[in-house]
Amino acid sequence: MSYWLIVLLAGLGMIGSLGIDTYLPAFPTLIDHFHAAPLILQQSLTGYLLGMALMMLFYGTLSDCFGRRRVILCSLAVFAGGSFAAAASHSIDAFIAWRTLQGLAAGAGSVVGRAIIQDRSEGAAALKAMSQVIMAFALAPALAPLVGAWLLSWAGWRSIFIFLGVFSALLWLACWIWLTESLPPSRRQSLSVRPLLRRYTTVMADPQFLLLTIAAGLGFSVFSLYIGAAAPFVTETLKRGSDGFGWLFVLLVSGMISGSWLGARLAHHIDGTGLIALGYTIQTASTVAAVLYFNLTEAQLPWAVLPLGAATFGLALINPGLALAAMGRFPNHRGLASSLNGFINTLFFAAFAGIIAPLLSGDPRRLAAACLLSVLVSALCWQISKHSRSAPDEGSA
Repeated sequence: MSYWLIVLLAGLGMIGSLGIDTYLPAFPTLIDHFHAAPLILQQSLTGYLLGMALMMLFYGTLSDCFGRRRVILCSLAVFAGGSFAAAASHSIDAFIAWRTLQGLAAGAGSVVGRAIIQDRSEGAAALKAMSQVIMAFALAPALAPLVGAWLLSWAGWRSIFIFLGVFSALLWLACWIWLTESLPPSRRQSLSVRPLLRRYTTVMADPQFLLLTIAAGLGFSVFSLYIGAAAPFVTETLKRGSDGFGWLFVLLVSGMISGSWLGARLAHHIDGTGLIALGYTIQTASTVAAVLYFNLTEAQLPWAVLPLGAATFGLALINPGLALAAMGRFPNHRGLASSLNGFINTLFFAAFAGIIAPLLSGDPRRLAAACLLSVLVSALCWQISKHSRSAPDEGSA
């Protein structure tokens, strides 16, 4: 795959995270501007996330039916329009509505981008491309709040959404010029309801696909648990102020980035199975180290966060291989498989970050134990998936 295509796919993968993280520094300003309660403003994030998760179920399928390029261009146009409209909002209700529209369009890039990778490459080349895209994806949550804070101080909260609109519009233009269609008409699927439901049922009933997808969702728990528990972990466990957040997020993100870089470098020397095994070894060792550390001594920097960086390093080696193996089960329905894979992983992220993390965040020992348990179950799912006897997709669905 060409360098420019990787750049385009990386940009598409960043859209969802940019839409979430860039405007977070503006929350206090938005509360004052709209004279809204914090809980009401929170609905602008909830609407975005629900819209993104919902449409993840369908974008891959739509790209199987109408082509990858058309779906990408339409979703970017909607995201850009929603961004500019959010910037022009004069009421909290309008702002929430436009944020929800942004979310409905935000999930297409990551879902369809993964299908494009498998359309255009396979084996080591696909593994390398997926690792490179994940590396860029990991940059987004690290850079977005910094960009948002700078824009807020320089030109006010509306400039954040103008930036999102301009970014997505430029990405639309780049895709219009350089992104060629990877799914020819002869390989496209029918949008008829009964065949479509049959395809969804076929994918969801495949044991290997489900095991690989669940393994990916559980493996990501190290990232999602500590994001969800960030505030109490930093203030209560580490006993630090705002600087503690930098320690936590820099380690989590740098682990993902460096692991993705190494995965891309090793892709032509170690196959996907080997990289997954290496990643699980690193994740297991680092989460065991975290459990031992928090049970044996009082948390201190940098030792309290070093195992977390190592765990996300291992995660970055695992995720590309698991995603490619899951979607590879259905070469004739890659978009649909990518949709379901992305949707299920989003549900896991939401459950860990929004439900489980708050319940465990007061005790670092339980938080570390939950990470270790998730990694072990994830590895078990992967091992079981390798021995499943289900037949791969042959295009009959």
